Amino acid sequence: MNFSNKSNESSKKVVLGVSLVVFAVFFIYPLFFVVVNSFRPNADIIIKPTGLPVKMFLGNYVQAWKEMQFPRVFLNTLMVTVLGTGGIIITSAMCAYGLVRSEWKIASVLYAFFAFSLVIPFQIIMVPIGVLAADLHLMSVPGLIPMYWGLGCPTAIFMFHGFIKSVPKELEESAAIDGAEKFYIFFRIVLPLIKTIIATVAVIDALWIWNDFLLPLIVAKQGTIQLAQMRFNGQFMKDYGPMCASLTISSIPIIAFYLALQKYIIKGIAAGAVKG
Repeated sequence: MNFSNKSNESSKKVVLGVSLVVFAVFFIYPLFFVVVNSFRPNADIIIKPTGLPVKMFLGNYVQAWKEMQFPRVFLNTLMVTVLGTGGIIITSAMCAYGLVRSEWKIASVLYAFFAFSLVIPFQIIMVPIGVLAADLHLMSVPGLIPMYWGLGCPTAIFMFHGFIKSVPKELEESAAIDGAEKFYIFFRIVLPLIKTIIATVAVIDALWIWNDFLLPLIVAKQGTIQLAQMRFNGQFMKDYGPMCASLTISSIPIIAFYLALQKYIIKGIAAGAVKG
């Protein structure tokens, strides 16, 4: 009987392991396809898209670097990502803290308003956002930063809210008795205690802003990595090699950032779901 149970458990583990390997191949193959084709001439890719490079061809990277003006668009995208993500974190954390600690009934209404905005698709509001950006003279790469603050705060507030509720009020009351002000309490006591969800929000929003295409297309028209990659996707001719090379080099920074903080994503989301 025990032997039969152990055999069934072993079979389940084997099936689970094989299933995970199959899923991993499906997810990894597109990345493998892009990286391999970035080292192949465009003519070879057109003839046989799934082939392997005969020899390492670096011309795609040279062409992508020059035509995209990669240093400029990289710095632009990095600036928007860093300032956009940082602004979302600070603004949302302060807002969530105020909503959690407020004794006014309107705080619950405001929190429900932020939570409700999560279900509104971007496609519904993108036209008004374009009009608003034009009216506020934000039709530029720096203008993307406050736009991301407004779009990213509802989700971040929802995530911070559950974590801040778990912070004991006694710590804040003790600091207040010692003469600490609200800003000191928030930045020196509350923020260090919610660093897990801060890292989670940072990863999620950085991935979103770095890879976003639609909002920069509406507001900035040009100047970011994602928009610069469009020059390889013409109406009558597609440069697949340089396109794959541009995707590869533009993915390296954000993948490195994700790998550095990936352990906080599941931990933060799972803990936030329990605490919320």
